[in-house]
Amino acid sequence: MKKFRLSIVLVVLALVLATVSAAFAQDDTLGASQEDYTLWTTANANFGTIKTASYNFTATLDASGMGDSNGSANVTGTGVLSTDQANPEFQLDLTGSYTQGTQATPINIGVRIVGGNIYINDGTGWKGEPLDEAMSGISSNFMNGMSGTAGAATPEAGGLAGLSGMQGMSDAMTALEGLKPSDFLKLTRADEGGQAHFTLNLDVAKLLASPALAGIFKTALSMSSGSSASGAPAMTDAQVTQMQGMIGGMFSTATITFDEYVDPASSMVNRAVLAINLPLDIVGPGAAVKANFDISLSNYNAPISVEVPADAVMMTPEATVSQ
Repeated sequence: MKKFRLSIVLVVLALVLATVSAAFAQDDTLGASQEDYTLWTTANANFGTIKTASYNFTATLDASGMGDSNGSANVTGTGVLSTDQANPEFQLDLTGSYTQGTQATPINIGVRIVGGNIYINDGTGWKGEPLDEAMSGISSNFMNGMSGTAGAATPEAGGLAGLSGMQGMSDAMTALEGLKPSDFLKLTRADEGGQAHFTLNLDVAKLLASPALAGIFKTALSMSSGSSASGAPAMTDAQVTQMQGMIGGMFSTATITFDEYVDPASSMVNRAVLAINLPLDIVGPGAAVKANFDISLSNYNAPISVEVPADAVMMTPEATVSQ
């Protein structure tokens, strides 16, 4: 039963992410004035055009009320990046700690991309390899995992083939087009120190209660219960509606906000903050996950310099360290 409850939570969270992404494709100012909405969307579009930038961020995560799965993390990162595909450069220095129970584990990671190579230091020294080989390995591992998953015979075993072949999934996804973003998303603006402070609030409960999600809930609940493979009767529409309402109620106090600070003169984002607070009583009494990611951006399109670690050891013999 606990596994079933956790499966429902994971499915719901996946639905939230997928649905919000789909909603942004629609024409809706989300309750903001047209002028404010235009500034906000322009700033986000401009971010995709930058060539270089400096950044620093803090990130926290706290999972409580989950017994042995309780944990917390607190990290700080800083670095620079270049989006030049012909000669990408990137630097990240990450420090912090992760705690599970009474055991605290320090986090001290460095990443450099320069000269066609990637260098990583996890505390045991700098190790490098050609960037294209590293990316090829990541892609290969991902595709192998996906093909293995797709080969699973049943949806509850994690099979993508089972998911895509489930009756009604295509219609359920099409139903997302009926979502009205302003029903569960609200964009507001405040001015602070010459910056336009935009806040996007997601009403999780209202989103989960949307009739447009009924088909996806029906499919997801069948996946989680394994009814399609066990021969158990499929849930009726009335049962799905009831379960959808129950799940929406479980997230009635959930909050997800995304804040962006925009310079009105340049229409550029200077800072972004994502804050998530999800009560998970469905997993256990008092269970909750809280996360916060706060990043500041600066020095747009200014020259950057990423240096090769002096003591880097190349993991691929034929590769050479570019100095």
